[in-house]
Amino acid sequence: MKSSKQWDGKLLLAQGWAHYPVQLIFSEACDATLTLEDRQLMGCLLLVPSNAKHMLEPSQLPLDLLYIEPTLLDGREGEDRTLSEWFSALRQRKATIDEPRMIRALEAIDDGLGGKITQDMVARAAGMSKSSFTQLFRSTIGMPLRRYVLWRRLNVAVAAIGEGADATAAAYKAGFADAAHFSRTMRETFGVSPAESLLRIKMTVATPCHQETR
Repeated sequence: MKSSKQWDGKLLLAQGWAHYPVQLIFSEACDATLTLEDRQLMGCLLLVPSNAKHMLEPSQLPLDLLYIEPTLLDGREGEDRTLSEWFSALRQRKATIDEPRMIRALEAIDDGLGGKITQDMVARAAGMSKSSFTQLFRSTIGMPLRRYVLWRRLNVAVAAIGEGADATAAAYKAGFADAAHFSRTMRETFGVSPAESLLRIKMTVATPCHQETR
């Protein structure tokens, strides 16, 4: 059943997938309420682990949601930091992947986001067979290549919208098939459409200092 309540506020991304990244929820009123698996949690800072089933309850006051790709974690995600402190820390942080083949693969993905990306293409960039690459990619990144590519496209599109682009231009820049594909992916990931986001949500991508927005 759809809710009549619309999202508004801010969306800050730091590389990741909707349930793939670790999600941090900030509440100045300390009333954030979350159902995580079979537990209910409440507090000022709540953490949702990667790939965990969860539902965030409505709040009387604004909440800030931060999505962090697991490759950017350093084991201190439970520390009491403000959102601005997290933002600064993530901009200085490098991905914890040290597998050269995966580094080449991720670079190839980011280089190719403006067009079509295939398993064969990325496997060749990694210098691996398709079958070996598929297994290593999933075990290292924690998700299939297709889902990761969609997430990276979302990062590019969200950054474009934050710079003033409309949904169609953002979809084109990020390599989505069309604006409808971008809209479906956005709604499936965050529960809002680009049209709603353009009007009601301020969206930001936390780009690390060593990685320019493409």
